[in-house]
Amino acid sequence: MGFSEKQEIHDDPDLPGNRQDEISQAPSEVYDDNDFEERDPELILHLVYAALFAALIAAGAYIRIALPFVPITLQTFFVIMAAVLLGRKWGTVSVVVYLLVGLIGLPVFSGGTGGTGVLLGPTGGYLYSFVIVSFIVGFLSDRVIRPNAGKYSKLRFSLMTFFIAVAGSLLILLIGTIHLMYVTDLPFRMAFYAGFLPFVPGEILKSLVVVPTAGSLFMKTGKQKNV
Repeated sequence: MGFSEKQEIHDDPDLPGNRQDEISQAPSEVYDDNDFEERDPELILHLVYAALFAALIAAGAYIRIALPFVPITLQTFFVIMAAVLLGRKWGTVSVVVYLLVGLIGLPVFSGGTGGTGVLLGPTGGYLYSFVIVSFIVGFLSDRVIRPNAGKYSKLRFSLMTFFIAVAGSLLILLIGTIHLMYVTDLPFRMAFYAGFLPFVPGEILKSLVVVPTAGSLFMKTGKQKNV
């Protein structure tokens, strides 16, 4: 075997030794344990806030005034607050987490109840309306409230936030009342007086509380900023 033949064999890329050299020379990606924290710090923060509001919605179910068909609670206040502050994505996530916890049987619904039977019962419409309303109000917050924080006058910003919060609250009552009417076979007028009208003043008051809370968080920044 001549020198040229030895050189050809030595340079053969299929030989094990040469493969190892290629592997050792290939660039490698090294993942630092802190990469996740550096890239997604807001994700962790949003998850924490979503879990916090899910817990607040559950706590609001225990603050209640009993009425014949539908009790007055603070749940709607925290649902609207989550949607305004967290936006459509994370506000909806907080509501979905709350509902899932209740559906598996934990006593987080009004009166310390839980399970799928509550969702199918007279007050179930109010519960699943939380998801719909949190998405709509959160969408309006993303598009209207937060981008204009600092651009509008304090009065204009407050009125805008108030009307969005009231509209969301009334939509919860409307969906809940329609569900109540079909589940209990009540005529619309009776369902309206039992499931809608008595709650309107309280929802207006709750919406008034949402305004300074949102204003204190958004107006100071002068720009859109997720919680």
